[in-house]
Amino acid sequence: MSDARRFSQPLHLAKPQIPTRLLSIPGPTKGWGSGLVLILLLAGCNRPAAEPPPNLLATSVAATLTAQPIIVPSSTPFIPTTAPSATAQATSTPGLAATVSATPTPSPIPLAPDDPRAGLNLSAPDILDDFSQPFWYVYSDPATANFAYENNRFSATDNLADGFLPWSTTARAAADLYVEVTAEVGACSAKDAYGLGIRIGGEGLNRGYTLEVSCDGAYRLRKFVGEEVPAILLNWTPSELLASGPQATNRIGLLARGNQIYAVANGKTLSTQAIEDDSYSSGILSLFASAAQTPGLTVTFDDFALWFVTP
Repeated sequence: MSDARRFSQPLHLAKPQIPTRLLSIPGPTKGWGSGLVLILLLAGCNRPAAEPPPNLLATSVAATLTAQPIIVPSSTPFIPTTAPSATAQATSTPGLAATVSATPTPSPIPLAPDDPRAGLNLSAPDILDDFSQPFWYVYSDPATANFAYENNRFSATDNLADGFLPWSTTARAAADLYVEVTAEVGACSAKDAYGLGIRIGGEGLNRGYTLEVSCDGAYRLRKFVGEEVPAILLNWTPSELLASGPQATNRIGLLARGNQIYAVANGKTLSTQAIEDDSYSSGILSLFASAAQTPGLTVTFDDFALWFVTP
């Protein structure tokens, strides 16, 4: 390998001529308040190839975590069968603020009967993260990507315009869910992209589903499949619901119920038809920026919210 993204660990060659860099370091976990089980956080930085000829998948899991309070983790992720109670009490873990507080429950935001999110109270997420507490993986490498907390927001920077997608993960696991986050992109062009991932898993955290939003106002959904080429579930599709261009802000979301996945932007579903895929039933979550034309593409995330969905 001659590129500048060498890691100190030896390469693991999963296939001839297809190098996979994998460094996996467990780190202490920060909890998501109010009766939620604390689980082990694996720092994830995934860079799977995106565009033709997409025959390379390189995965690295960074070895550096920011200083965190030490919390004893459980050995397996917690996947709830029901949503947490609206009257759940704040966690007693020192130094961690509650992220669930819902007494009384706000009035539901009206949804059309045919909206796939119908039945959810969008005013009262089960988990709300305003990025005032460091629940997401933090990493900095000028040769690859940066993930950092800044002014109660979370930033993701892809330092290389190479068609790879690096992501940051959190230890919160879920099966059927609806998740939203506000994303503000900086300088960008064309298919520079950003978004979120759900049902992330695999030994290198290199599997899962992603919603990607491009600078020019299009979106796509992909399935990441370990060391294979990511599968395109829905190719780039322009949408008037998306704000485009540099400094654009969009609130984006994914709804997953069973094998059905819907993309959402700015309060509206981007397509009335579900994407159907049953490869992954649960996993953790990710946020990312993915530079295609602009090295140093930076996206700032705020007001992350998650609802548990009844299958």
